[in-house]
Amino acid sequence: MLNGREKNGQLNINWKEYALGADKFKRKTVGFGKYDKREKEYEKELFIREMSIIQGGIGCAIWDAAIIMSRWIFKHQDAFSGQKCLELGSGVGLTGILAAHFCQSITLTDYLPPLLENLKYNVDLNSRKDTVDMDDDEEIRVNNRMIELKEKVDVKYLNWDEIDSITVSEDEKYDIIFGSELTYSLLSVDNLIKVIQKYLKNDGIFYEILSDDRDGVSYFLEQMQEKKFISKIVPVDQQYLGSYGTKQREETYKFYSFKLDNGQPNNHIDMI
Repeated sequence: MLNGREKNGQLNINWKEYALGADKFKRKTVGFGKYDKREKEYEKELFIREMSIIQGGIGCAIWDAAIIMSRWIFKHQDAFSGQKCLELGSGVGLTGILAAHFCQSITLTDYLPPLLENLKYNVDLNSRKDTVDMDDDEEIRVNNRMIELKEKVDVKYLNWDEIDSITVSEDEKYDIIFGSELTYSLLSVDNLIKVIQKYLKNDGIFYEILSDDRDGVSYFLEQMQEKKFISKIVPVDQQYLGSYGTKQREETYKFYSFKLDNGQPNNHIDMI
């Protein structure tokens, strides 16, 4: 068990595929938007270093849900414009790094030291460099398409099991909190809700994508309702599905969004 965040059942992951061994890494390119056949590149491309499951646990790699959530964010960039964001369970950082291109600022969080080190590496990997090899046309082209992410992105340690000992000021709260497959175990639900309550602004929104197979979903929904959160749940639209490039089996996913029932207008962005 990883700090109470294990899955109660089969995750259907090809563990051999990710058992790279300690200090072994694999780099992937993930594209978003239109594909330019002439230039052989997507509208937006991110470079992500995956790591060994020995060091990173289940946060070691890109999973289908993170790709789906990232595709939704890419289509709904305006929802993140000017927003202060927090990603929970960032893993290798695909979704959070993409969101950083559109929001005012973002904090990427996880709790294993190797994951945090790899997150910083991936932020740097996707951030515009001050100097490049001027004789390498490809390096120049890729660098020119990047932005200075490091000014907008913070990587922090956050262990949900320690949430009772954390004090959060109003200035430290976020407009948007999001994550992928956070509610996959009954063991993690109560502390996850405490994290959301502490870090979300009174008029903020929490977004999540979940497989229907996860154990903690019904309990999570029940508890969020008790905590006076209004929810919207929609099946993931076909436009966000498929061509993941992972080894996971096919699953059925839903988008979830939550905001406090505080008498203010419901400003949910429909996750379609």
